This record gives sequence, C-alpha cells and structure tokens, in this order.
Amino acid sequence: MFKRISCVLAAVFLFAGLISVHAQEQTISINSGAGSEVWFISGEPSLVINGFDLNALGVPLPAVINRVSISVDRPTPGVPVEVVIYQDPNGGSPVDAVLVSRTQVDITSAGVFTVNLPEPVTVTQPAVWIGFYLPVDFRFLGDTSGSSVLTYWAWTPGGTFDLANLASAQVLGPADGSAPVNINMNGRARITAGITPTAAAAAGAGIVQTEGSGDVNLGVLAPFAECEGVLYDTADELSSYLNAINVHCDTVPVWLAPPSPTGFERRGGLYDLQFYKDFGILPGRLTIAVTHCIRPLPEDLSRAVIGLAHGAPREWRILPSQRFGDLVCAEVRFGGNLSYFVPFGS
Repeated sequence: MFKRISCVLAAVFLFAGLISVHAQEQTISINSGAGSEVWFISGEPSLVINGFDLNALGVPLPAVINRVSISVDRPTPGVPVEVVIYQDPNGGSPVDAVLVSRTQVDITSAGVFTVNLPEPVTVTQPAVWIGFYLPVDFRFLGDTSGSSVLTYWAWTPGGTFDLANLASAQVLGPADGSAPVNINMNGRARITAGITPTAAAAAGAGIVQTEGSGDVNLGVLAPFAECEGVLYDTADELSSYLNAINVHCDTVPVWLAPPSPTGFERRGGLYDLQFYKDFGILPGRLTIAVTHCIRPLPEDLSRAVIGLAHGAPREWRILPSQRFGDLVCAEVRFGGNLSYFVPFGS
C-alpha cells in the first residue's frame, strides 16, 4: 500500500555531496537542501535506501564504511530495525545489488541516529546502496529538494521479503512518483554514511603527512610505558571521555604484522592498542577519536605516516598524519595494530 506523507516540516542542516570530516574519513550524502518533510511507514515493514555513486563523490576504491545515519522524526522503540548495505556491479536499479552488511538495531529516540557498525564494511564497487528496513509507524525525514531517483522503496504487501534478494520484494522502485512505488518524495531520504578509503586507495589518492600547527599543546601527550616511542593524548581520555575509558598499548613481535598496504613500507615497532571500559574491551569504532603519536626514526620524520590495522582479518589503513616536532600524530578510532609507514619511492 502507499506510504503516506505527513505535513510536518523540520529544518535539518545537511549539505549535498561529500562532507569532509578529516582528510580520510568522509561523510557521503545525496541530500541537497535544508528543508525536510516527514514520511512514515504504513501497512507493512518497508525498506528505504539511498544510492551513492562513489566515483562522483570522489571516494577512491576500495573503501570501508564505518557508520550509517538516518534522520528520525519518531522511532518505534523495542521494534528491531535492520541496517543494510549493498554494492551494485552495474548501477541503475538495485534489484541485483549484493548485500554486504546487515545489522539489527533498536532506534529509541528522534534526531540523527548513527549506527557505528560492529564490523567495518569494505566495498569494491562504485555503486553502493545504504538504507534501513523500517517497521510500521516509524517516521523519518526526507529533504524537500531535488530528484528522488536515488531513493528507493521496497516492500511486500501484507508481509516481509528477503533483504538478501531485493528481487523478492513485490514492490521495488524509486521515490520519483513512478510505478510501482507511486511515491514522489520530491527529494531524498536523509540517510548518510561514514566512509574511509583503504590503505591502497589512500596511497592512490595521495594521502600523506602534513605539518601540524605550531600552537598545539603537546603537554597533554603521555608516553606508554609498554610501547617505547608511542604517546597518546590524555585529554581525550580524561576530558572527552570524562575518564570513562582506559587506553592500553603493548609491543608485539614485528612478524605478527599484517601485510603492508600497497605503496607503503612499514618501519619501526609494531604495537597493539586496546580501549577499555568498565565492562571490558570497547568493541567497534570509538565515537570520539583518541590522538596517538609515534616518534619515527630521524631519517623517516619528514615522510612518515601512521597506520592502524583492525578488522578480521586485520588490514592496515593509512591515517591522515601530522608532524609536530619529532612526532607524527593521527586520530585513532579503533583498537588494533599501530605502526608507522613511509611511501615507496619517497
């Protein structure tokens, strides 16, 4: 049945295209205006997904999706919501897109709800579809400008369908007013994602070390007793997290290092980072990054960049790195192996 539109308006200040969070992690969005309109799910659970052309958005491949967000007007607490990510080998309709991630969440409050994925998702195709399989009575926001061809709806009247096979949905189509969906959103769902090029893509995109500002307070940095030459920002631990986490580092044998990323050579020691809270190791992506610094060999100082290996199996990501004196620093959002690298041929 038709998914009906309410007349409630809300101002949500998002911008179209690629929003830079820092030099590597980016937020992808296809929204183009500040005005929003509320849509709700009626009749049966429905999938709402946005299509992203990563080439057009300037994201080099392969890339890793770390988080997904949706703007919520009214949630349905206690009723599961499925977060899904597909990659599409040929673009166009997502009918043959391949499911690469599926995460169940409980959305309990209005506003921008962000899902930090339990496992980062690597995508290798330029066409990616990201969305939410929403329960009846759930209300979400769509912008009120632009074409709706990149927001698709899918449902089966009176029932459910297999999210791993979009062709199994009895209704699947764009929200531009055309059949079989017959919904004209006059805009797109406010669904965004955080994405990070992999180390190989980062090398191809030219992510390198930059020189940091001279007025940065390095006095908040403290060395790890177990990891010679590695320091971390104590203000991130004590102020940003209100001392609710503990940061731990161990030195591990270099033969345990994952293979170096294309275009880079690993140098120096190999370290293992863990972030702890009351209940044990913090899993997944940190909501607030913790700055870590490495003191590289003097001959490597001008070109060193920090790499972090996480996931299963662990894979190196080259992090945007800045030089402060004899230190090279980067924002770290995952536990895992830490080391520094120099580009080949530099």
